[in-house]
Amino acid sequence: MVEGSRRILGLCLGLLGVLWLWAAPGLVSSNDGSHLALARALLRGDPRLGDEVALTLWVDRSRRDGEDYSDRPPGTALLAAPAVWLGARLDPLLLRTSLETQELMVQPAAPRYAETYAIRAQRHGRRAPPLLALQGTALLLALHCAAVGIGGLVGVGLLLRRRGVGWGGRIFALLALGGASLWGPYSTVLFSHVSAGALAIWAVLGLEVGAGRPDEGGQWPALRRGALLAAGLAAGWAASADYLVGLLVLGLGAASVPPRRWPAVLPWLVLGAAPIVAATAAYHHAAFGSALSIGYDHHANFEFARERVTTFSGNPLVGLWSQWGAGQGAGVLVLAPVMLVGVAGLAVDRGARRWLWGALPWIVLLACHRTPTGGAGEDHRYLVPLMPVLAVGLGLAWQRWSGAQGRARWIAAALVALAVLSASLGWTHVLRAWG
Repeated sequence: MVEGSRRILGLCLGLLGVLWLWAAPGLVSSNDGSHLALARALLRGDPRLGDEVALTLWVDRSRRDGEDYSDRPPGTALLAAPAVWLGARLDPLLLRTSLETQELMVQPAAPRYAETYAIRAQRHGRRAPPLLALQGTALLLALHCAAVGIGGLVGVGLLLRRRGVGWGGRIFALLALGGASLWGPYSTVLFSHVSAGALAIWAVLGLEVGAGRPDEGGQWPALRRGALLAAGLAAGWAASADYLVGLLVLGLGAASVPPRRWPAVLPWLVLGAAPIVAATAAYHHAAFGSALSIGYDHHANFEFARERVTTFSGNPLVGLWSQWGAGQGAGVLVLAPVMLVGVAGLAVDRGARRWLWGALPWIVLLACHRTPTGGAGEDHRYLVPLMPVLAVGLGLAWQRWSGAQGRARWIAAALVALAVLSASLGWTHVLRAWG
């Protein structure tokens, strides 16, 4: 029985990965274009974008001393750099094959992005790299994004196992996260949200493994030290991918470790985070003149983004309704209602309820953002880094409220139906927005 359930879970993860690869649209916006431009710049060892600023569509960019830079935090580009490097090795082969066969091997960009790219490159008179020459890059990025998304699912599965959730609850939670929330669509493109969320859930897992009681000799076992170092690295990288997720990781971490254990835990976390923090600071200094100066401080287009006060000057009530309700047709209620069951699952579980309190400052600050729906796509993508935590709540809810007999069977059926509805709503909305 256990072996069969393990195989079913593995099959579900594999099917989700195949779904994401099949659905991968290539570049869809200035956001993922800016991440790609930054990754290519980092591989060249020069943070300036040059003519590849075209990949940002001249939107998600910073401007300093007459040079263009990506406005994105560097963590997502750093994580994707190996895939971008390998993709660049494939680019000439796929371009040559496409020209010989007169057939596109890999779709490098969605039609709407490709049209905008060509028009704006011509308008600005820049020698932008032809999208046709980025097919290998698009293929490797699709593989990378799917792998990161699956990594987040694995972290959720391990957390559910630690809580004694059975196979049925784990399978439901992972399928709902990967197929019925925005985690799925955003695992097909190089935005920061899934990267930050996957790293955040692994930071929480590392903390739980590493912050257990010391052994009888009073020393931390090597496994726990390694888990804490990995947790620190994951937490630092999550913040490097999405600066604001640093607040989420801090809140989740504080909720996961009792205060009396922090003196023993904190040094290992700091040591683990040090490499990525140093790399991020070095990038900031090279691109923007100071380790504490970020891309948004020099934004070329959005004046409100240059100051933290104006960035988070929105109405929090409007923001909460837009992100969690039905405001602008973007919230969780109208695009992924099954994830609200995850909130309930966390709320009724004594051990997991603290995560909601830990995430609350981050949730409120996001609600104050000037663009709470995340831009022109009008969805709740800013909440995607929290979705793995809510998926743990889904597994707990399944364990508590569903079963094999009587009324519980109807509850299970209702949860599955709600997940199917959520999948239809979310994927349809996002794919239509991306064109």
